[in-house]
Order: sequence, then C-alpha cells, then structure tokens
Amino acid sequence: MNALADKKKKINNMVLTIVFLAYLIFNGILLMRHELWRDEANVWLIARELSPIQLFQEIRYQGHPCLWYLIVMPVAKSGLPFQSVGVLSLVVMAVTAGLFLWKAPFHTPIKAMCVLSPVFTYFYADIARNYCLIALFLILLAWNYPRRNEKSVRYGMLLGLLVQADTIAIAAAGMISLMWLWENGREAFQAKNLMPVRRILKGIWIPLASFLLWVAQFHRVSDSPAFHISGLGMSDLFREIRNYSLWILERITGQEQSFCIIFLGMFLALLAVTAVKIKNSGAVWVLISSYLFVAVFSVVVYQLHLWHFISLCFVLIWTMWVLDEQKNEKMLTDRISRQALGGMQVLLLILSVCMFLQWNSQDETSSLNNALYGLYSDGVHTAEFIEENISEQEVIVSANVSMASTVLAYLPDYQFYFAGTGRITSYADYSTEQERRISFGDLCAWAQTNFPGRKEIYLLDTQGSCIVEREGLEKCEVLYRTQQETARGEEYTVYRISL
Repeated sequence: MNALADKKKKINNMVLTIVFLAYLIFNGILLMRHELWRDEANVWLIARELSPIQLFQEIRYQGHPCLWYLIVMPVAKSGLPFQSVGVLSLVVMAVTAGLFLWKAPFHTPIKAMCVLSPVFTYFYADIARNYCLIALFLILLAWNYPRRNEKSVRYGMLLGLLVQADTIAIAAAGMISLMWLWENGREAFQAKNLMPVRRILKGIWIPLASFLLWVAQFHRVSDSPAFHISGLGMSDLFREIRNYSLWILERITGQEQSFCIIFLGMFLALLAVTAVKIKNSGAVWVLISSYLFVAVFSVVVYQLHLWHFISLCFVLIWTMWVLDEQKNEKMLTDRISRQALGGMQVLLLILSVCMFLQWNSQDETSSLNNALYGLYSDGVHTAEFIEENISEQEVIVSANVSMASTVLAYLPDYQFYFAGTGRITSYADYSTEQERRISFGDLCAWAQTNFPGRKEIYLLDTQGSCIVEREGLEKCEVLYRTQQETARGEEYTVYRISL
C-alpha cells in the first residue's frame, strides 16, 4: 500500500512539475511579447526618481499603497533596464503559482487549469503592477492558516503586507483579521481562559498598524484632481451595487447574466452548506465582504478593471482553502462537507475555463491573440527611434506626461519637458499643472525664449495632447509615427519643429 501511495505521489509531483514548467515557459513567452505601458512606466519612474520620503508625499495621488513602489525602488535605482519590472512581477507570480500547485488542497487537474488560466497567467504575471502582491499574500495566508496561532507574528505580518498591496485588498485583510480575532475570542469565551486571545496579540496589531499607515498615505486624497466620488442617492447606490455585483462576474467570465446568477447562487449554496457543517462562517463572510467591497468601490470611486476583479478569484481560492483546513481541524469526515468542497472545486474549474475562453475572445482588449501578436503600447519602438536618431542633448518636449512616461522609462539618460508647464517632467502626478494646455505658437515662443540659439526642438505628441491651435504643428516635419492602433491607446508622433 505504501509503495502504491509513493508511486501516486511521484506521478502527481511529476505532473505538477510539468504544469509549473509550462506556466513559466508560457508566461515567459508572453512577457517577451509584452510591451510595457504607462501604468507600469509610471511606477518605474517614481521608484527610480523619488526617495522613500518623497514617495510617501506623492503616493496619495497615485491610488496605490507603498509596497509595490518600495519593492521596485531598489531595482529601478540600480540602473537595470525598464523591462526588469516585468521579470519582477513574473517572479512574484511564479512563487505564488508554485505554492498553489504544491500546497493547495485541491485536485491536480483543477490546480493545473487554474494556474494556466488568466487567474494566474498574464494579467498578474506579465503586466507588472502591484496586483501580483494580492495573489501572493492571499496564497501565503491560506497556506499559513493552520499555523496562524502558533506563528502569530508571521500571520500578522502577512495581513499587514496585504493591506499595503492594494486598496481593494483592504476588505479581505480586515475581514481575515476580524475572523482570526473572533475565532480566538470565541475559544477564550468557551474555555473561560484568555490564553487564546493572548497568543495572537503579538500579531493581530500588525494589520491594524498597517491600516493606519494606509490612512496616513491617503488621508488627503481628495486634494487630487484625479480622485472623484460619485454622488448617488441611497436607492441609486443600492441599485448600482446590485448591477455591478453581477457585472463583475460577467466581465470575468464573458458569460451572460443568467449564467452568472446561477453560478453565483450555486457557489453561495455550497459555501453555506460547508460553513454550517464546519460551524464557522468566517471565511464565507471574508469572500462576501470582499466581493461587495469591490462592487461598492467600483460604483462610488471609479469603474474598476479586470485586474481588480481577478483579485476576487484569489479571495475565493483563500476561502476554499481555509474551509478545507477548518474541516481538517475539526476532523470532519462526513460526505456532505466533502461533497460541498468538491463541488466548489468543480465551480473553480468552470470559472477558470470560462476565463480562458473569454481571454481568447475578440472582444477582450488584452486577449491572448493581442498578447502574442498585437501591439499593447508603441512606447518601446518610439523610445528606440529617439535613442537612435535624437541626441539626449536635444530639447524634447512631451504633449502628455502620462503617455510620454512609457517612452521616457526606456530612456534613462533623456529628459522630457512638458509643453504645458515648460518644466522637466517625468512621471504623472495627475495634478492640475499636468492638465495645462498651450497653443503651438506659445510653445515655439517658449522654446525661443528658454533655448536661444536653438534652431529646432522635438515634440512627442500623443492622444490627450496639451497642444491646442495646432495649425502650425501640422506643417512640421514628422520623423516618426505609430502605424497601428495599440491596446492602450499609446500611439506616438515625433515632430521636428524648426524655430
């Protein structure tokens, strides 16, 4: 019997190893094909140019907490190329995928499909943004759940890091913290002994301290012109939250509303059955609260994107993993709880398949076909042209700071002046100054005043250009122009302007 079990274990490990290598190769190919874009570039430029203290003064305008910037900072400041940020993201997701494959209590075919679907692939692995940290810390929290009380500092640290991963992870981090406190509080009440609460005090304060740090980072966020809150009445708010709760699932799966209602209902029913059998509904409330938080945030602040919705898949994985651990802690062997957990795994498989099919849809801007053969941003090719044809000593003016950041991130030895202000500007701070407009005639007058003796300057023009009254610009020499539409609207024109 032991020999047969060892053989099955070896075969399973071999299958997992093949899946993991396939994951690395597949995402490695996608990473090589991926053109970095302005959201990735802006983080790189901020990390490259600001000190940690300056970062905390700036961060409220960026919308994301500090952790990803601090991780990118030593890489950016070391002089490594911009493309390094993509490698960093892939490394984070490779660790996450490896932990999931070898440690998650799910069936191997389900884990394999989930890892090779957009849950783990491309969106978090190859598009280098902070969301990969949400995936990593939720998987680590699930894996460490059985040792949460024994290793309370480590568990608290993981919760604190999850808070700093992204704002949309705050609900999950907060509810997991409350669940942890509630479990030990209930145990202390039943045993009439405060020891269960005392043993987690070394760790439970860490997510609270991290949340206070998050508040300190964003307490003046209303100063930012890029920050908007939708003013809705109570009835309109509830209606929009209800609609968005279904739209999130529609956006993830690409399926119609009727499918999403049935899918959501089945998942909730299986969760409820499992929670009743285990006599602990904490994990279910973590999932529900996180889902509703994303829906509310989407309605009140701004419409969120697929990256934000994928984070809910990792909350779902955390919930299923923790429910299985709770079943083991209570040594439940009944058929109902086992079948309910198995049913959730089947639904996770269906979700992964639907997401993979949606990824291959022509309606998906970031589709697999576009990821392999399309043009995500023309920043890299524009930067190559500038590096080959325009000296770093020349005056280069950008017409949109955010769009130009993608190009500038590839050119560490260059400086761009922003036409709207006439100042050297790199990253987008989304201030009113970076929304200023200027006529073409005033731009030429500025150049003649500030650079006497120069016979020409160069303009990097894009969508959302700050240049108005463009008649004179249209007569200038075009040195470079993007020849096709890009997925992120990052098409560029380089003009030579004679003074």
